[in-house]
Amino acid sequence: MSEIGKVQHRLAIRLAQYAVLLAFLIGLGLSSLQVWQDYHEHGNRLDQIIHEILEASKPPATRAVHTLDQALAQEVVNGLTQYPFISRVQIKDELGETLAEKQKQANRSKTQWLTEVISVNQKQYNLDLNTLEYHSPVTGGLMVVVDNDQALQPFFERAQSVLIAGIVRNVLLVICLISLFHFFLTKPLALLAKQFSLLNLQEGESKLLKVPLRHKTTELGQLSDAGNDFIQTVQSLLVENKRSHLALTQSEQLLHQLINQIPQLIMAINKEGVLLFCNHQVADFYGQPIEFVTNRPLDHFHTVKDELEQLDSVRRSVEMNNASEEIGELSWSRPNGKKLYFSILAAPFLHLSEQVTLVVATDITDQKVVQDHISHMANHDSLTGLPNRALLNDRLSLSLLTCKRNKVHNAILFIDLDHFKTINDSLGHGVGDLLLKKVSELLSSQVRLSDTVARLGGDEFVILLQSTHEELDRVTSDVQLICEKLLTVLSQPIDVQQHQLRIGASIGVVVFPIPNKSIDDLMRFADTAMYHAKENGRNNYAFYHQAMSLAVEKQQDMENQLHRALEKEEFCIHYQPLVTVKGDIIGFEALLRWQHPEHGLMPPIEFIPSLEVSGMIVPVSNWLLAECSRQIVKWKEEGFWQEGWYTSINISPLQFYQPDMIPVLEKIITEAGAGLTDVCLEITETVAVENIDFAVSRLNSIRELGIQIALDDFGTGYSSLSYLKDLPIDIVKIDRSFIQELGSGNKSQPIVEAVASIAKTYQLRVIAEGIETQGQLEGAHAVGCHVFQGFYIERPQEAQNLRSKYL
Repeated sequence: MSEIGKVQHRLAIRLAQYAVLLAFLIGLGLSSLQVWQDYHEHGNRLDQIIHEILEASKPPATRAVHTLDQALAQEVVNGLTQYPFISRVQIKDELGETLAEKQKQANRSKTQWLTEVISVNQKQYNLDLNTLEYHSPVTGGLMVVVDNDQALQPFFERAQSVLIAGIVRNVLLVICLISLFHFFLTKPLALLAKQFSLLNLQEGESKLLKVPLRHKTTELGQLSDAGNDFIQTVQSLLVENKRSHLALTQSEQLLHQLINQIPQLIMAINKEGVLLFCNHQVADFYGQPIEFVTNRPLDHFHTVKDELEQLDSVRRSVEMNNASEEIGELSWSRPNGKKLYFSILAAPFLHLSEQVTLVVATDITDQKVVQDHISHMANHDSLTGLPNRALLNDRLSLSLLTCKRNKVHNAILFIDLDHFKTINDSLGHGVGDLLLKKVSELLSSQVRLSDTVARLGGDEFVILLQSTHEELDRVTSDVQLICEKLLTVLSQPIDVQQHQLRIGASIGVVVFPIPNKSIDDLMRFADTAMYHAKENGRNNYAFYHQAMSLAVEKQQDMENQLHRALEKEEFCIHYQPLVTVKGDIIGFEALLRWQHPEHGLMPPIEFIPSLEVSGMIVPVSNWLLAECSRQIVKWKEEGFWQEGWYTSINISPLQFYQPDMIPVLEKIITEAGAGLTDVCLEITETVAVENIDFAVSRLNSIRELGIQIALDDFGTGYSSLSYLKDLPIDIVKIDRSFIQELGSGNKSQPIVEAVASIAKTYQLRVIAEGIETQGQLEGAHAVGCHVFQGFYIERPQEAQNLRSKYL
């Protein structure tokens, strides 16, 4: 039998069962009620019949008792037992003696059990036999026993008829109901069910449901119409779903292609740590097919526990907060142990109705290497690899805080190499650089790992000695031993490129903390002590003491005066012309002077070093640049300035290395209204070659603005002439020390000739500085110099004086 047949059969049987049960219960209830009423009526009639029988038998029975007529009494008894329902009769006299009695034999009938259920088997009736004419209240008694089974036989027969008639009636009713249910309900329902079973909504068009015409307006018709509406709706939804599924499939394919093309590692991880899906980059990272890594716990193929715990911590945070989390840097190791670094973006993501964490990992390994290198370069000396000033200052700040907190003393050793400049000048920078590397290794080998050896630049080193002692004397004693050991080591010959070099060192020591003194103060104290050691004969060390503070106080006083000078505009500018051999002016060099309120006009040698040490050289240089730019504009307005002239301005090393030098430079000149080509910046040879790569980059940036570059005091640093081809400059200024010798034996003539020749090759202009005699002028011109500057030509003087003289 088909499924539909089973459903139909089961439904019909159920309806029949319910109908039969309902009809039976109703019929049984009504029949029972009818039988019960008949039972009570029959019992009442029986009691009435017995009462009438007893009343009719009372006179003869009374006479028989009073006359003791046994025959009459027996006749009465026999008469009463003729009733089928009377089973026993007894007449007693006034003494209780039996006068007559009869009892019929009891036969158990089929209804005996039912009689026992609804009543008793026998019922006894007693009648007192007395009469007024005998003047006796009681003269005897008549007892009649009724057999209820026999008495109820008419009732049982009627009840049987009623029940049988009810059953037959109910059966006929059930048959009619089942027939009606079948034709009007189950058959149409079976037809609808069969039509439903034959529907195939996946094939597009399907037949509509139909019901007989007589049911068009009934609930079955409404059900059919609702079913048809449902079928049409489902078909529309299926068509739309098919389109959506096709579009989704195409989108998924496109998405998979997209995520497999991007370089990031993409993976979805559930709360059990199972990798549900990923792109090919993840599989390639582990060197496995994508089927190997998906649907497996991450720790099955990634074994670095710390990395897993860190990623799992991020995943738990995403799940808890239901928000994205970012990690700037997370290490993640390949199976071969190679560690890469990734930036991580983790976000909540719904994957197949499961809340998971989507992880997007971007490889930043190369970027980290570059950043680490940049960070190392920013905090370490490029030549020796030692910490530089910035890192030293950080460690000094931390050390100072530790000393104050733990009440211990540490020490700073400021080391300046003796005779290094001589070696560097005579053997060249290559040997000098190698020597500095050797010295850095020697210094590092003589101190503990907890100590810091730093290079400030040139031949200056600083050692920060960490101590755990509170006693100042003990710390001082330990530092003395270290200083003596360092001096001994540095005084030994050092082999550099087949040269045995001997150097020494001067060490300045300051033990700190010193109340109310900063790290800058401590460094100045150590530097002061170092100069005292150098003054005491070199290869020596000296501890900073209070007496040395006089020099520091003098420097501080100078700095205060310089601050005041800048605020009160005590600085002034003198201009010295730059002329050709014919005497034509091509420009000026701006020279800073200080009109001191007490000491009068002060030359730069007396205050420039203090400006450099204090860092005030930067704002003062900016002021100088701004004033020169305004003077150029003024000269132009007065008609004094000629086309092609320029003003040359000295730039300090500190200003040259300022990060914002280029925008500040451009802003100052343009805001004053001068042209960028009207300005030439002079840098010293030492600044240019100290960090050649940075210098080239910075000079190129300056020249791109249109500003000219002059290399000042060339030759004093004994730089290689090859630097002239590497540096983006326009002018070379030969130092006065070489020019002054041109007129006294021509000792410097070969050097000046070489510089002029190379400058000509690279199309550089050469200016001879410090011309003080006609002989020096002629000598400089003879070796190739065509622009001259010096007292012989013109002394530096104020702008208005120059204008009055040359206009």
